[in-house]
Amino acid sequence: MSIIVFGLNHKSAPVSIREKLAHLNDFYLPGVNGVDLEAIPISTCNRVEIYYSGSITEAGKSFTELLTQKHLDYSTLKHNFYEMADEEAVRHLFNVAGGIDSMVLGENQILHQIKESYKSAIENGRVGRGLHNLFQKSLEVGKKVRSQTAISENRVSIASAAVDLAKSIFKDLSHLKALIIGAGEMANLVAVHMRENGVKEMNFINRTKCRALELSEKFSGNACAFDQLNELLGTCDIVISSTSAPHQIIKKSGIAEVMNTRNRKPLFMIDIAVPRDIEPACREIGNVFLYDVDDLRNVINESLSQRKTEAIKAEKIIEEETMLYMDSLRVCKYAPRIKSLSEQANTTRKKELLKFFNEHPELTDDIKKLFEQYSYSLMAKWLHTQIESIKKQGFANERDLDCFNEIIGLSPRAIKAFKTRALRNAREERKIA
Repeated sequence: MSIIVFGLNHKSAPVSIREKLAHLNDFYLPGVNGVDLEAIPISTCNRVEIYYSGSITEAGKSFTELLTQKHLDYSTLKHNFYEMADEEAVRHLFNVAGGIDSMVLGENQILHQIKESYKSAIENGRVGRGLHNLFQKSLEVGKKVRSQTAISENRVSIASAAVDLAKSIFKDLSHLKALIIGAGEMANLVAVHMRENGVKEMNFINRTKCRALELSEKFSGNACAFDQLNELLGTCDIVISSTSAPHQIIKKSGIAEVMNTRNRKPLFMIDIAVPRDIEPACREIGNVFLYDVDDLRNVINESLSQRKTEAIKAEKIIEEETMLYMDSLRVCKYAPRIKSLSEQANTTRKKELLKFFNEHPELTDDIKKLFEQYSYSLMAKWLHTQIESIKKQGFANERDLDCFNEIIGLSPRAIKAFKTRALRNAREERKIA
């Protein structure tokens, strides 16, 4: 059984490809039953990944069939995807959880997204023991990185980068009117940064008006119905959109009509949704300045110098945790055999001890008890050494396991040495008595 991940992120694929695979939790994952093949999809604005536990062949089939559901051909997009297995896949997930693999280095939101993806997969019956253990550990690693390094300090996020981009163009935001489309966590963060940068008039719009009303009350803004969208586009200076709509909600034709009412006044738009909310062709319209989530990369990079130093510390933690986790998997793999070998050693110990007692009927019960304790201690120490060796190195192949299985019963030389030492100890005990 292997751990496998198929995915793409902001480094391997542009948003135009990432958005085609958004909302993976809503799709049927072929072959996944939470037992023979487990799967947890993670879909964010910067990445789309599916973690599998099971056969590599079956995982590959499941993933290619999933792409077929989305009318995508894996062979034509292969250069955008990455595929990792076992140790490499574990290290990758820990890097994601620790914020090392994010566009915003050390971002906190990804840890929440991993947790939600994990919970959703459990509810859908996609998780068994393999991925359960892995994702529990990934959440622990993510928390450890943030508690033992300063990688998440000096707040930087997609939302803050969007507002910083607006500030770099307008300098002073206090006199501008802003429109925030969407009412989720990202919209809330955008509003926080808007307020911190002096924006006094914020308008909130969402398909469900009551959600927009909640944000408007929180930030002393205006809640508007969705059918007021064009009217607001005609009067606002900054538009930041972050809905979870599966399709574009602002088209080029609509923006063209809006711009006719603005008297050449520029419209600054940032689309941080994946899939995108705003048709990319809107850039072709004069005085429309449209940016998407990939355009925020340069803004983010300027703010991350201190976090990059902390990332070195985080990478060391992740590497240690990866090695420990892989060791634990090796131990689990050999646990049944170790148990069998321990039982075999104990059976041999009892057999040889009984034989020894029969050969020496003069031994008292107290001395026999000492022999029993001594033999158990000898066996326990010997087994401990062998098991620790397994934990550190594992076995190169089944032949190594067979050889180990043969010698576990204790060699004749070891048994003879045990008897000699035991008799000597018994004689000394008699003298003392």
